[in-house]
Amino acid sequence: MRLDRALIVARKDLAEFRRNRYIIASILAMPLLIAVVLPMVYVVPIKMLASEKHGSIDLEFDIVARYSNTTISNATLFDVELSNVSVANCVVQRSVIRDCTLTRSSINGSEVTRSRLVECVVTQCNLADLLEERDNTVISSEYLGEDEELEALKSLLFNMLLLLLIIIPVMIPTVTASYSFVGEKVNRSLEPLLATPATDLELLTGKSASIFTISMAATWLAAVLCIITVNTLTEPVLGYYPLPNAYWILGIIILAPAMCLMSILTNVLVSSKVSDVRVSQQVGGVLVLPVLAFFFSSMLGVLASGIVPMLLFSLAIFAVDAGILYLSLKVFRREEILVRWK
Repeated sequence: MRLDRALIVARKDLAEFRRNRYIIASILAMPLLIAVVLPMVYVVPIKMLASEKHGSIDLEFDIVARYSNTTISNATLFDVELSNVSVANCVVQRSVIRDCTLTRSSINGSEVTRSRLVECVVTQCNLADLLEERDNTVISSEYLGEDEELEALKSLLFNMLLLLLIIIPVMIPTVTASYSFVGEKVNRSLEPLLATPATDLELLTGKSASIFTISMAATWLAAVLCIITVNTLTEPVLGYYPLPNAYWILGIIILAPAMCLMSILTNVLVSSKVSDVRVSQQVGGVLVLPVLAFFFSSMLGVLASGIVPMLLFSLAIFAVDAGILYLSLKVFRREEILVRWK
């Protein structure tokens, strides 16, 4: 295969795309929506939950006594550390409380971790991983800890944003790739193109390269905008920039191109077999189904469980791409296209 011939075909198609306003609008609209508008909606629950979890009070302790594995009642406790203590009818201030049960007590200016509160009044405290039983307890405090809930929410919403980004390189070729051969017929440039000495592989490579370039450029631009939007909105409450993480990098750098190639190759194949742009686009739209399968698999935790499942899925998609390319070369017949579309 001569790459210079494939590059000529690719440059010709890129020039044609730039002149078509419909294609340009379809390329820009979806990435902007997914990259800017949807993250503003998706990060609202994270901001609300993070504000509750991480609005800690700066407390200072001067511990003078420590109690563990005992029972204390009807007392006033200042600057103490309690561990595995049952506390009843007490006033507790400026203390560190861990793994305790507190009943009918007043707690102020303290740090309470993994404890059970029953009929208590809690003010100006940092609370972490409280046990479920909080019968008739009045809490006016800041929450720390319980990060598992926040991490689960972030993982779910960020994975959904990633899935939406991966839809971009699948959907754009349904417009651009489906136009590849049918558009040539409409523009009366198909016969000269098929009459060139370029081989079938060079033609398919050139057309696929032009579509891959604009599809992935739009995808990566959308990913950058999405990351900036998410980080800008969440950093004030999280205290750090959550994106990009390893899962996102793998999805954008490996899985998105794999899905893009699958969409391109299949749509180019479809475009070479039909004679109407609308039919080509409708058939190509079926390619969203593999992305939906990926989406539901991720929601069920199959792919969202880690980097290894994502990598294996990406390799499987590349294998499918190779199979589609092989099939395309087998069934692509330029003579039949010329005769059928005369």
